[in-house]
Amino acid sequence: MLEQLQNVFRTVFQDDNLIISETITANDIKMWDSLMHLELIASIESEFNIVFSFNEVMGLNNVGDLLHLIQTKKK
Repeated sequence: MLEQLQNVFRTVFQDDNLIISETITANDIKMWDSLMHLELIASIESEFNIVFSFNEVMGLNNVGDLLHLIQTKKK
């Protein structure tokens, strides 16, 4: 699932060399601002065929939290 998520990140941030890990945060990716965050969330929802609530998105601190939330939604 991390590899699939990484592909979404690479597409959204237009960087084929981007490597993500569970500890990555918005502060670690230069282009990750509030508008890119919205695009990223929408792309993740589309890729994994899930929908996040506002509170779920606001509770995310890093990619690890995001992965856990995706796994929870996919069950």
